[in-house]
Amino acid sequence: MDSSSEPIPPAAPPSTPLDSDGAPVAATRYQPLVVILAAFAAGIVWDRYWPLTLGTWLLAAGLALVLWWLAWRKEADSVATFFVLAGAVGVGAAWHHCDWHLFADDEIGRFAREESQPACVEAIALTSPRWSPAPRRNPMNSMERGEHSELLLSLRRIRDGKSWRDVSGRANAIVEGQLLGVSSGDRVRVFAMLNAPSQPLNPGEFGFADHARGERRLAHLHCEFPQAVSVVERGPTWKWRWVLNEIRDRGNQQLWRHVRSREAGLAAAVLLGSREQLDEELNKGFFTTGITHLLAISGLNVAIFAYGFWLVARVGMFPRKPSLVIAAVLAITYAVLTDSQPPVVRAAVLVVCVCVARYFGRRGLAFNTLAAAGLVVLVLNPSSLFQTGAQLSFLAVAVLCCWMPADSNAADHDPLRQLIARSRPWPVRFAKRVARLTWQMFATSAVVWLVTLPLVVYRFHLVSPVALLLNPVVMIPISIAMYAGFGVLALGWLAPPLAKACGWLCSVSLAFIERSIDFSLLLRGNHFWTPAPPAWWVLIFYAALAARVALPQVRLPQRWFVALLCAWGAVGVWLAGPSGSGRGRTQRDELACTFVAVGHGTGVLVELPGGQTLLYDAGHMGTSTTGMRAISSVLWSRGIRHLDAVVISHADLDHYNALPDLLERFSVGVVYVSPVMFQHDTVALDFLKRSIEVYGVPIRHAYANDRLRTSPDVAMEVLHPPPSGVMGSDNANSIVLSIEFAGRRILLPGDLERPGLEDVMAEEPLDCDVVMVPHHGSTRSNPSGFAQWTTPEFVVISGAHGRGVGPVEAAYRAVGSEVFHTAEDGAVRVTVNRAGITQAAAWRKTPWP
Repeated sequence: MDSSSEPIPPAAPPSTPLDSDGAPVAATRYQPLVVILAAFAAGIVWDRYWPLTLGTWLLAAGLALVLWWLAWRKEADSVATFFVLAGAVGVGAAWHHCDWHLFADDEIGRFAREESQPACVEAIALTSPRWSPAPRRNPMNSMERGEHSELLLSLRRIRDGKSWRDVSGRANAIVEGQLLGVSSGDRVRVFAMLNAPSQPLNPGEFGFADHARGERRLAHLHCEFPQAVSVVERGPTWKWRWVLNEIRDRGNQQLWRHVRSREAGLAAAVLLGSREQLDEELNKGFFTTGITHLLAISGLNVAIFAYGFWLVARVGMFPRKPSLVIAAVLAITYAVLTDSQPPVVRAAVLVVCVCVARYFGRRGLAFNTLAAAGLVVLVLNPSSLFQTGAQLSFLAVAVLCCWMPADSNAADHDPLRQLIARSRPWPVRFAKRVARLTWQMFATSAVVWLVTLPLVVYRFHLVSPVALLLNPVVMIPISIAMYAGFGVLALGWLAPPLAKACGWLCSVSLAFIERSIDFSLLLRGNHFWTPAPPAWWVLIFYAALAARVALPQVRLPQRWFVALLCAWGAVGVWLAGPSGSGRGRTQRDELACTFVAVGHGTGVLVELPGGQTLLYDAGHMGTSTTGMRAISSVLWSRGIRHLDAVVISHADLDHYNALPDLLERFSVGVVYVSPVMFQHDTVALDFLKRSIEVYGVPIRHAYANDRLRTSPDVAMEVLHPPPSGVMGSDNANSIVLSIEFAGRRILLPGDLERPGLEDVMAEEPLDCDVVMVPHHGSTRSNPSGFAQWTTPEFVVISGAHGRGVGPVEAAYRAVGSEVFHTAEDGAVRVTVNRAGITQAAAWRKTPWP
């Protein structure tokens, strides 16, 4: 090709530095808040994982600032900068210490335990009740949940016998049913079950207790009836919190009045952050397609809100400077109105900074402004640094700050090219402009998706390629829906006919988004689930990106940098697998059995010496999601993507209701059931069977004297039931599985009880090393007789709190067994090799790798 046909790039001025690729490097601008934010965040991390006393942090910060002042007086700039950053580290650590470690002696969390206990408290309502409709009926849920209300309380007193004791702290109250007649600021009396947020019971689980602690909530209240909450004294109606809650509640009412009921919950989520009113299936669709950020009140919402007002104001309603002031005030108000979540605060600060800069005729520095937003977020709540939503929000904006300047094409500003472009017919100009904007939207979406992907995989184990297509497609409809929704909120009580028109437009736009999600879920490979690489791999990935941005003079050539990122990505894929990071597949001469803590239910992962994996039962007494999350976290922590077999012991929901969701996340080779499993015609069993068939997994029968195909060194035998089953309940027909390796036996009996229990114990006593107690520790499973029949060394009770298992534990201890209870000890892992049992550890006491 003739070189004359190639465009000639504009020459850089002689003084402009060039990078290794020969491209001009933008002049470095002084952005001090970036390093201040980094130091402040380093102090927060330091105190979270290696805490010192508050006095130590304050002393270190004060000393650093004094040394900074002395160095500044001596004009030693480098030394002064060092001490400023050291002071920021100390201040950040001290601030986090106050927020994370220091609670009053009468804090309500000191009275709460993980096991629920009845309590009567008096508190001040910090919010008005937020109502959630009843979810769609799910045949896999053993306990259907109806509508409920959520209330944030500031505790004042707790009843102690016949007297009252003063307490402090905050707690969330969940009230079954719709709670009416309570407003923000009211003093209420609550009869509820009090408990503390639970710590993780399994490796890889989300830390609900840490999340609640980061919001300074150490207790949780659950009320079975709305009548359990009564107003003792009405609160003042002039406080700002009451005003904001009233505005929010009335806005929510306007949305439900003027937006179609099918889309009203989605409108409330997008505009007001009321995700509790969103349909569960739709929420799941947003999550799996990678556009769940549209549901969170984030920078997009605030930017659309502020920019819309700016355009309207600049038409002629307000002069330029008053418009900037009003836009900044509205951004702050909107952030407070939507609960001041970190992404909203970040966006509000950015809007305010931009407005202030334009007010004074200046141009803000992108990263300096972003750092200012980060400092505000961390001052409001230092634990935001560890929240995934805040991390993704700031990461996405940082990517945009880097990508937008790089995406600008210098050729577009060439006078000759501009003259040629203006000479073309307007349809051509319009088509080229649309094509360019479309390309920019898709390219920007792709870059943000790629950069945030490691963090998303690490936190959620989810990859959604369809988001590359869907994010740009829904951008215009979501903007239209938001502007129309704001019209509903503004005109609902002033001009109902106009509000109705806005509501119709909002409904149509949101319906288009819903249909787009439904269509994208039909595409093959729209999303998939995967184990995550270790945290250190993710940190190195983002440290490399940060270094490339912060150190332009020493950056590698772009082609080499991209090649290294691809190689590092390949390392991450390997580390996420079963052989990476020292996890996953057992050794060739080792068998591991993990009893997953699923509450009242069962899930046992067996990892065989040959690398095969088997899951015995997968269920939870309650919602299927709870069991699925617990079992998935254990599988992902082991780097497992595929289960060679699943054994369902019997036809009780708490032993199989998590399986349909697990089939979506993991491939399964075969499902074993007893011959009588599907003899009962129930909605739940029909749903289970269809789910297994949809994923193309074969179903096979397993009964007494069957031997499951495993590695040659393992004997896996079914002891019960017989092919025709036994008379009695489903429990009596539980599959009893014996696993023997290197002379050691593990026994998994499901919910075995009479007469099936008597049938099994009629055989010769079976010397076992590890036994899962039948029926979650029920006394109906003859614990004394079964303990003597099996004489186990280790016993695991897979159950929940408050099941009265004391006599059962005593029966097994009487034969010399060490007893574990998953509700208290968390997941239990037993490993066996040719030397014997090498490990029998509870996750909460001695976490394993």
